[in-house]
Amino acid sequence: MECLKVSLGAALSFAAVSAVSAFAGPITTVPWNGHPGAASFTFDDGLHSQTNNLTFLDNMPDVSVTFFVCTNTMNFASNSQPHLNYAKKGHEIGNHTMNHKNLTQESNPSSEVSGAAQKLRGMGLEATSLATPYCAQNATVKNAINQEHFINRGCGGSGLTGWDSEPDWMQIDSHYWQTSSNVSAFKSSSDQAASSSKWHVQLNHGVGGDWDAISAADIKTLIEYAVSKNLWVASFSTVGAYLRAHFTIDKAIATNTSSGFKVTWTSPHAHMPKSVPLRVKIQGAQGQTVSQKGKEVKPNSDGTYTIEFMTLELEVSGEPIEVKPFKGAIEIPGTLEAENYDTYAYSDADGKSDETGYRSDDAGIVKAGDGYALGYTSADDYFEYTLDVKSAGKYKLIINGATGNSTASSVTVSVGDQKVQTEIPSQGDWNTYSEVEAGELELAAGKQTLRLTINTNYVNVDWIKFVDASAPESSSSSETTSIAKGIAFEQGSRMVRCQVFDMNGKLIKSVNVVAGSESEVWNGVKASLMNGVYMMRYGEVDGGSMHMVQVRK
Repeated sequence: MECLKVSLGAALSFAAVSAVSAFAGPITTVPWNGHPGAASFTFDDGLHSQTNNLTFLDNMPDVSVTFFVCTNTMNFASNSQPHLNYAKKGHEIGNHTMNHKNLTQESNPSSEVSGAAQKLRGMGLEATSLATPYCAQNATVKNAINQEHFINRGCGGSGLTGWDSEPDWMQIDSHYWQTSSNVSAFKSSSDQAASSSKWHVQLNHGVGGDWDAISAADIKTLIEYAVSKNLWVASFSTVGAYLRAHFTIDKAIATNTSSGFKVTWTSPHAHMPKSVPLRVKIQGAQGQTVSQKGKEVKPNSDGTYTIEFMTLELEVSGEPIEVKPFKGAIEIPGTLEAENYDTYAYSDADGKSDETGYRSDDAGIVKAGDGYALGYTSADDYFEYTLDVKSAGKYKLIINGATGNSTASSVTVSVGDQKVQTEIPSQGDWNTYSEVEAGELELAAGKQTLRLTINTNYVNVDWIKFVDASAPESSSSSETTSIAKGIAFEQGSRMVRCQVFDMNGKLIKSVNVVAGSESEVWNGVKASLMNGVYMMRYGEVDGGSMHMVQVRK
């Protein structure tokens, strides 16, 4: 019994698996709170031109922004009430130091950072984030910030931060609005955030006045545009804490209990916000009770859960969910649809999907033609299927897959101690599928479990076809038969990789065959090809020289 499979199936029987004490990864954070990307609008220096001209935010209840204020200089220092009024409405007040000094030139930058943080606490504000004046940074400055804040905003680039790679929390980039800036360029950044699953941070100063000013009309236009792109428009700390929590909770370890399992984690920083709501997928929670410190958490309409990260624990309990074939055992010979993995019998690293609604335990299902396929895959993901083999014997495997990677991607199919590995050729996108012959498996009659393992990131798998290898063969031309003989003679009884191209050089199929006889080679090459002339490149799977020949069917 695999530890992770226990977690995904909420344990076939909790009592039966009591020997398995811990397993990884049952919680996966939904990127950007369910949005295609995120946007944060920040305003530096604590200027009254900001509070005077952002009143339109009162009509945008789902939007929050961040004001980075200097406590001992500029408008906030003389009259903090306008900014405090915005804080009461849910907007963030962040630290911009006491006196807006270049911290890299200070002998003790901590005094500027901690002094402002303490003054804000005296006003009832716990500032969890900071923005460095002049965006000036070095290791000493970062260390000073890290003592008081879990995140810092810098600047100097496009202001885009991705979901999958953990950033430097003491230097989150921002897109700096200056007097020479234009709305179209910043709209483009929102477009990139939405299309590439990223977080766009915009740095502003004055609004309708003061320095590097943006007009009230332009900032309203940009915020409304981000909302129209369905970006999650929230304060800098809100999005930053969500992102940072994701890197912690997605790796959290679960421990079996007598009635389910419990997941615990630690806060990644002492100065995280007191509340960090996370929208998550919990594998194995369907039909179970999810709770945090005794308080039940109900599922959202899409099956996700909104949990409190700062509770630092979560428990799933109830009757165990049975791991079983999704649509009955898959008859062999026949076709295995990749999206029909056994219920909860998978390991899915990133938790993303097209949210097709095809099944509740969605492990990355995407649309493929008129049906579905597996997608959003990462290396080491796996999916398991129950087979019902009608007759013992050798079966040829044909895999229909796609990848938009620059090079081919690899998958492995295993049943018991037998396995075949093959490459899915790159066609430049994830919607152009290629049929690849992966080799042969010798299967016993009856029910058994197949595991599909993803070896490289980002490959879609539509289906796996099992063809009786002993089926009668059609005759081939003497020209092609002689080529097949040549392959068998040169390579011997070894696995041979064959790639077939049309006469325009387009890859048609990629096949791994055992070149032990000319019939086996020819069956591997000709399957699913239309009559015509092709170029075939072949060589040993484990390396060595490749050969190119012309073939005809």
